[in-house]
Amino acid sequence: MRKKAVLAAALMLTAAMGTTVFAEEVNNGTKEVTATYVQGSSSDIIYSVDVTWGSMEFTYTSPAQGTWNPETHGYVGAEETGRWTYSDGANVVTVTNHSNTAVAAELTYTSAEGYENVQGTFDASEISLETAVGTEVGGAPKGSAALNIAGELPESEESAVVGEITVTLSK
Repeated sequence: MRKKAVLAAALMLTAAMGTTVFAEEVNNGTKEVTATYVQGSSSDIIYSVDVTWGSMEFTYTSPAQGTWNPETHGYVGAEETGRWTYSDGANVVTVTNHSNTAVAAELTYTSAEGYENVQGTFDASEISLETAVGTEVGGAPKGSAALNIAGELPESEESAVVGEITVTLSK
């Protein structure tokens, strides 16, 4: 009986392997692929600007008569006009942009009341700085401008506030 069961199983297996299936149609279909665009979030514009100042301390030296030369009956080393001096870097304003957008800095000098005869001008009245995006902190965009003072300080003044600097930032 065992032989008959094995033979029956072998016949069924052989019959299953040799069966051919015919399909009436082949489905080579296509399917459209769709996509939808969704705007990602964008960062707000963040303004972060450092302004560093030199000491803004100036010394005015009045015109000098010079030294009398008795052989020429004239003064040697005379200075007809006064002069302003300052320590190295004392007259410099530096602006550094750490913002994620470009900025511009406008520098103005205003004489203090009673010192209208003392004028100040910058060698660059506007500093334009690129965005800090893509830069290292130490390599952030920066620019500088130097203040130059002209005019006369009255003789009676030992130390006085003669003016004010304003830095105005814009896009």
